[in-house]
Amino acid sequence: MIKKILVILLFPFLVSAQSAFISGNDTICDNGSVDAQVKVDFSGATPPFTFVYAINGVNQSSTLTTINPSIINTKAEGSYTLTSFADASGTVGLISGSALVTIQQAPVANFEAQPDRMTILYTTTQMIDKSVADSLVSWYWDFGDNTPADSVQNPYHTYKDSIALYQVSLIISDANGCSDTTFKHVQITDDYWMYIPNSFTPDLDGKNDKFCISYHGVREETFTFNLYSGLSELVYSTNNINDLKCIYNGGHLINGWDGKYHKIQKDLPSDTYAYEIYFQDFEGWKHTEYGIIVLVR
Repeated sequence: MIKKILVILLFPFLVSAQSAFISGNDTICDNGSVDAQVKVDFSGATPPFTFVYAINGVNQSSTLTTINPSIINTKAEGSYTLTSFADASGTVGLISGSALVTIQQAPVANFEAQPDRMTILYTTTQMIDKSVADSLVSWYWDFGDNTPADSVQNPYHTYKDSIALYQVSLIISDANGCSDTTFKHVQITDDYWMYIPNSFTPDLDGKNDKFCISYHGVREETFTFNLYSGLSELVYSTNNINDLKCIYNGGHLINGWDGKYHKIQKDLPSDTYAYEIYFQDFEGWKHTEYGIIVLVR
């Protein structure tokens, strides 16, 4: 009778020597590539270990492992508990502990470049943040042109005045440490321009002695320039844009019109002269422009 009592008292002790304990308190972002981790430690048991865990009371598939502790990699939010455990002998062990996995909703990055298409004449744009988030704490802008990044919410940026396509990227982070990235394109296209001065002083003092023009995006073979006196007499004309193109050598202008009457190469007097210019731009659009030039001696 005494032996039976001893066996009954010892049996619970032998079972309780084998145990599994689940633990963890991990928080991840719902768009992250890293899983949350829940740990299951085994004590006094012989591998392999078989256990079942539940998420919010719902049992998951049975797990067989020889690793101690066993790591559950998960993206499922909720409370984790063990519902059963046994070792290689099939002996049922004690289970205890709990773990919590929290999933934070990540922000959604979005923005607009206003404008997102510009010409070489104006290359400044503003990035307007349109991200969806509760509490953003940082912005990281890469403008795609090898210039320093910016960290303000709605930055302005000026690109080079040359034809290009840039990829602008935005990385945002919220107060929970979650982040998101997006990118869009900004394009700089070509455009024509022509600078025509309204006066010059052909007095041979080495300053502003010739009339010349600067331009871009012009079909040179379509160019015509006519200059008229106050009596509507044609005093200068050329179809060669290079005759009037501003060309410098050592800081000195070496090209342009010198203020002489084109027929007899005689100096024209100080006066106001009217011009008309015809040309096509790089896209083939035709342009006719009129203006005045003041000649001062």
